[in-house]
Amino acid sequence: MKKIGKFSFVDTAAGQYAIHMDWSASMSQFFDLGGENWDGDPVSVAGERVVPWGKDNNLPNAIRNLLERNNLGPGILDRKTGLLYGQGPALYRVAIENNERVQQWIDDPEIQEWLESWDYRGFVRAALVEYTHLNGVFVKYRMGRGVRIGRPWVVGLDCLPSAFCRLVWPENDRRMLEDVNSVLVGDFDSFRSTTFHKFPVFDKWNPSQHEAAIGYHSMRSFGRNMYAISCFYGSVPWLENANDLPRIIRHLNENMIAAAYVVHSPGAYWDEKQRLLQELHPEWTDEQIQREMSKLKDELTQTIADVMAGKANAGKFFSCVDFTDDQGKPQSWKIEPIEMNIDKYIDAQTKISRIADSSTTSGFGLSPALSNIIIDGKSDSGSQMLYALKIFYGADTQIAEDIALEAINDAIRINFPEKKGVFLGLYRKVINKEDNVSADDRATNQV
Repeated sequence: MKKIGKFSFVDTAAGQYAIHMDWSASMSQFFDLGGENWDGDPVSVAGERVVPWGKDNNLPNAIRNLLERNNLGPGILDRKTGLLYGQGPALYRVAIENNERVQQWIDDPEIQEWLESWDYRGFVRAALVEYTHLNGVFVKYRMGRGVRIGRPWVVGLDCLPSAFCRLVWPENDRRMLEDVNSVLVGDFDSFRSTTFHKFPVFDKWNPSQHEAAIGYHSMRSFGRNMYAISCFYGSVPWLENANDLPRIIRHLNENMIAAAYVVHSPGAYWDEKQRLLQELHPEWTDEQIQREMSKLKDELTQTIADVMAGKANAGKFFSCVDFTDDQGKPQSWKIEPIEMNIDKYIDAQTKISRIADSSTTSGFGLSPALSNIIIDGKSDSGSQMLYALKIFYGADTQIAEDIALEAINDAIRINFPEKKGVFLGLYRKVINKEDNVSADDRATNQV
């Protein structure tokens, strides 16, 4: 038996059959879309009670494994991250002009020097990757020596992998994020106790409290008090099915003999084989004769299968010798093809794949016009992409920017309290239609 996703392929005497297992009975152990409250009770890790993240406390790695086998997810999320990043981080002030809220981009050498003293661009990219995948970011705040005398100064920030971070269960047993006081950091795959370290939660209103602390910045998920979950969590069944389709089709291509042909062998052929065995081995019992006959049939069947099965056997043929039995009746081998309706099967799988692609794209929160998805050789027009981009910039960027850059902007406020109103944002160049751009400035004349 071979198992691919929810399909089990079984070899029987009549051929190979694909059995589809019910989704509710074979759902991945990492995902439970039935609404189970997996963060309702703590689990023990390295002697600490932590808030489980997912049914098996391994949701980030489960998301990783799911996406690595998907042909659409990583590309869509990379595109979404790139659209959010735009032309990169820059400092700005907020102003009101003509009753409109606008960002005035500025150059502040002092703040810029601090930003460049650590890899702030790498931090921003990593934070956006974490946010687009899990709607949250774990940030380690590294404080300077001045914290020992009560003078707060953030030396730098580290964006930690979500897979290595878990919230420690609140001491008051209230399942509320604001009651979490510590974060456990370590390798939750190996569970080696020496790899775990406990850090206090960062308090931005009392930053000099600890030399190193961790903050969890996230988009609150409805009905979840602790961790945020991915925006595409509800699309997991479609992702699972989409991941299985290529493997199923490949398996069928490599095992076509199971459903493609019926082989007819003449009875007189095997009667003659049995007579020859009895003459060559008169001492054999009937059981030994039958065992040898079964072996010969298996060997011949395997030979036919090797010749006829699989896409690599182009120009396949099978040779045999026709003969006449003792009663004068002609005996011959016959191989008859079975009508398998492969075209209908592939068409059905294609339709399922399209639905899965559409559901997957919707779950990732990015318009198909911006996701670079080509269906039937057709892509969206430039106007469709332009309007989709404007809607994305107008509605889907500010929350992500606020959460991903919250740690940096808190650090700017702590380090430079006299520069109130200065923030780090993501600069995105406004793209106009070619019709609205002068001929000399159009893209075709800039290459």
